[in-house]
Amino acid sequence: MSSLNTLKRLLLTTSVLLGFCSMPAMAEEDGKCKTVAINFLVAPEATPALLEMLRRESGATELRVERPGIGYTREHNADRLRVVVDENNLMQSYMCG
Repeated sequence: MSSLNTLKRLLLTTSVLLGFCSMPAMAEEDGKCKTVAINFLVAPEATPALLEMLRRESGATELRVERPGIGYTREHNADRLRVVVDENNLMQSYMCG
């Protein structure tokens, strides 16, 4: 079973690295969130390090992780990156707002 976990971690790491390589350079206003294009082969776990990297790369000053079954406000905030995760804390999507 440990070789299966090792393989999963390797696939996850590889998909994150490949996603970083495909990120376009974007110039936006400081503090304003901009869409970052990252492609994942496997849905990554929303770890604090990954969330911070996404926040930094998007230029957002705020980050909100949205979990299933919890209500969130619908107002648009141009400074915020929203990360949607599933019940296993795996990233499903992310967007500015």
